[in-house]
Amino acid sequence: MKLTKRSFLLVITLIAVFALNSLAFAETLVHWQHHSPARNEMVEKFAREFEALNPGVKIEFESIPLSDYYTKLLPAIAAGSGPDVFQLRAGDVPRYRNYGVIQELKIDHAQALEDFVPGSYGYLIENEKFYGLPTDVQTIVLFYNTEIFEELGITEVPTTWDELIETALLIKDVEDGVMYRMGLAHGNYGPAILTLMAQTGTEFQDAKGKTLFNNPQGKEGFKFAVDWITEYGVEDPNFGSRWTAFREGELGMVFAHPAMLGSFRNSHPDLPIGIAEVPAYTEGGTRTNIMTNWAYVTSSGTKNADLASRWIEFLTSKEAQRKWTIETGELPSRIALIEDPELLEHEPLLAAPLASLESAIPYPFEALSQMDKAVRDAISKVIIAGETVDQAFDWLGKEAEKVYKEVILDEL
Repeated sequence: MKLTKRSFLLVITLIAVFALNSLAFAETLVHWQHHSPARNEMVEKFAREFEALNPGVKIEFESIPLSDYYTKLLPAIAAGSGPDVFQLRAGDVPRYRNYGVIQELKIDHAQALEDFVPGSYGYLIENEKFYGLPTDVQTIVLFYNTEIFEELGITEVPTTWDELIETALLIKDVEDGVMYRMGLAHGNYGPAILTLMAQTGTEFQDAKGKTLFNNPQGKEGFKFAVDWITEYGVEDPNFGSRWTAFREGELGMVFAHPAMLGSFRNSHPDLPIGIAEVPAYTEGGTRTNIMTNWAYVTSSGTKNADLASRWIEFLTSKEAQRKWTIETGELPSRIALIEDPELLEHEPLLAAPLASLESAIPYPFEALSQMDKAVRDAISKVIIAGETVDQAFDWLGKEAEKVYKEVILDEL
């Protein structure tokens, strides 16, 4: 059969199309992370954008409930069938690195040091090499009810511990021993309690797990958290959910993550909300607060570390983080977005949360969930079990070392 020039070109075109189709999904990255509807939607969008920018690449995304995430991740890594890119709590990164299951990212490390908020990468670097990039960032800020402030003639948001208690005492409403409105609450939440301790200047734990916070400064921060309940009576543990109380105007101020703004707005669109940085320990002090975040990391077993690193850089780019903050309520980790006009125009109340990034420090323990429970238990030992502050604080110091030994040294 004799081929015409036109037929020949058609055959060549068909061969080329077939070849491209065959190679379309030749490079596949498997991406795992913990589940939330807003987060899932964003990652799916980013995956399609990344694929469009990188023909021949396919992102296979799997979202796993947080309760099952680590129990599924660890066996998959051990079996060599885990994802190429996945999320870890920031505090988990050092030991996953030490066990050789994640690898250094193929990025410009010096540039990353300049681009990201220092509090977000404390656990992610070793010898100025990044083993993950930060995502899902949250700080601790002060939410307050602007309507209650106006009704009581409170014109200034507290900026120090003393002012915080003075304001809370004005707000609380107690009649015949019954609390009708709380002035202030932390809900025994670990990062909130640790924020108060950190503001006094204490250290927390050394590289070998030894407790460093069992000093007068650390105890002062811990005692202040207890005093909200036992001495000042501005928080009542029997009042019920602090979130429900704030939504119903039965709580004037609460220490919380900025992401609670979306939660409050979803259930109570007209809730009169103000947000400020947490008050400082003393006049002129820093607004130190505890940051919690996750990180995107690359498996040491991935077949294309360069591609995996590019995908992580794409997920944590300035443009992606701006969209991420708008759609999910998670804070950005890029310094360039702290005063971003587009973010502030979208939500003016983000001004204080974004500013809080500059004074945030990493969560001070690698075993976050276990230490959060330990902090809650220590507070409960005083307000429920009737132990002294000294007894509960001493127990917390020993418990921190126990958690380090059982979780950090024995895991994997």
